[in-house]
Amino acid sequence: MIQDDIINELKNIPEAKLIELYDLIHYFRLGLSSETSKQSPQEKDLEIDKAMCLSALEKITQGDFSGFSEIDDVDAHIESLKNEIN
Repeated sequence: MIQDDIINELKNIPEAKLIELYDLIHYFRLGLSSETSKQSPQEKDLEIDKAMCLSALEKITQGDFSGFSEIDDVDAHIESLKNEIN
């Protein structure tokens, strides 16, 4: 089942990127829902670009996280987050 495959892929995504991936999936789903209903002009501004979403998912699958974060040094940021938790 495709949902199981997606869940298995999620297990390989670094924790620091899961929030961004969640946002991508959430807004993609909202975009799919809005296609079947009438959209106001404001909703059209929030319309999901399917090609961009698929491109982002392809990059994530290939391990290319460039352009997904404003954090310059991801490893240092992860370490600082670990220190905050401890």
